[in-house]
Amino acid sequence: MAVEIPRPDGSLGPLYLAGALRAAGIEVEILDASVGTPEDDLKETFHHRVLQPNGLTRIGMTPERIREYLTRGQFDIIGISSNFTPQTRMALEVARIAKEVNPNAFVIAGGVNGRAMADRFMTTGFVDIIALSEAERTIVEIVRTWQQGRSFNEIDGVVFSHDGKTVVRPTRSTTYHTNLDQLPFPAWDLLPFEKYDGVNSPHGSITPGTQRRYAPLMTSRGCPFRCAYCHVSEERRDDSMAGNLGSLRLKSIERVMKEFEILQNLGVTHIYFEDDSLLAKKARVTEIFRRLTGLGLKISNVNGVNLVHLSKPGSDGQLHPDQEYLETIASAGFNEIVFPVESGSQRILDKYATGKLRHDRLDVLELVNVAAKAGITCPVNMMLGFPDETEGEMSQSIELAKRLVSAGAPYITFFIPIPFPGSQLFRYALDHGHLQPDFDPDQMNWKNAVMVNTTVPPERIVQLRDEAWDQVNTVAYKEGRIAREIRTRVAE
Repeated sequence: MAVEIPRPDGSLGPLYLAGALRAAGIEVEILDASVGTPEDDLKETFHHRVLQPNGLTRIGMTPERIREYLTRGQFDIIGISSNFTPQTRMALEVARIAKEVNPNAFVIAGGVNGRAMADRFMTTGFVDIIALSEAERTIVEIVRTWQQGRSFNEIDGVVFSHDGKTVVRPTRSTTYHTNLDQLPFPAWDLLPFEKYDGVNSPHGSITPGTQRRYAPLMTSRGCPFRCAYCHVSEERRDDSMAGNLGSLRLKSIERVMKEFEILQNLGVTHIYFEDDSLLAKKARVTEIFRRLTGLGLKISNVNGVNLVHLSKPGSDGQLHPDQEYLETIASAGFNEIVFPVESGSQRILDKYATGKLRHDRLDVLELVNVAAKAGITCPVNMMLGFPDETEGEMSQSIELAKRLVSAGAPYITFFIPIPFPGSQLFRYALDHGHLQPDFDPDQMNWKNAVMVNTTVPPERIVQLRDEAWDQVNTVAYKEGRIAREIRTRVAE
């Protein structure tokens, strides 16, 4: 599938850091370069598309406009969040511009990708320090230390250069918050909501004629699983760099309610839950959804769920769809959940996806059917092309996908597993010769099969992915997807 739906960022990471800095009395601004400042025209930012060599589309402020913004702002410190590997070049582009505008500017980087590719970031000479962990505490320490001219050797959980050498300060348990109620409130008020209103594309979802003010929120951090293709897998394996961030940590219901109140006061009507495993604690989630419904807020979507949490054990030893739970979720306005089925092969699920779904215990066809009857639309994600996956195993996934559409799934998205830095799959790919140490991060996107020496050649994997999308999805869905892309272009 060639179409791509861009969306404004509104990332929670910078918002938490901005909240921590403001609480410490430090002045801070947030720039979402995808939409620009209040004086920028969306035609020149969000709707300005430039096709990149890696096949993805760059949107947002031009390098020249970013340079102008930084020059006018005369910022002493510039922080850059880098979560996604294919955006590495653009993150470093901003760092380069910042140094060209002001060689004395102090540039901080962070995020999953910034941490995982710390060596590449530091060797450019454009980045002065990298925060390795959740940085609500670290960012304040970094700024205070820089202001006072002290050594960064006093800070845990950072990478920086000293006398021409890269210094790594391991993360400690005191570096980040284990009690999430102690987190600063994200600085949502610094988001360019008027710009987002103009785009009307909360996380890429466009409903013609309907405007929704959306904001991201997390009720928890971490995940009980450790799938090889997710950064949580490496965070839970080795906590010397990032800390044990993969462990599931929960905010109290009262803390979540306070965040709902803040967003409601900002005119937000739709919430996007950024949790990696939102539905893990049923009683807690049920109470959150009950209160959310009482406020009149709606759920836009969620970042991550695990199918086992939508089931319950039966007397026959099998897992069955939890119809009551699904109905509770639907009654809260949560009417779309992407089901991460991932593979029709149990071997692949066990090896790469923590065995989080067992096809012999949970009938995903029944789950899709029951969810649909409860009023929940459930598109499905599948993955094709793991290093040792055979073509026969991929066919199992494709055949299951066809049956899932027949059971009620509106569409299936087929992804190629990408060994993103910071995941166990990345380490596996390097160790087994599926990726070269000098890999090009620009090529790491779901459109490309970047691993080599795989059981099925990469060219064939791409062919199977494209054929599967075309064969499995309905004509109506494919036409609607293309029409949505056209509507986005017309808005330009």
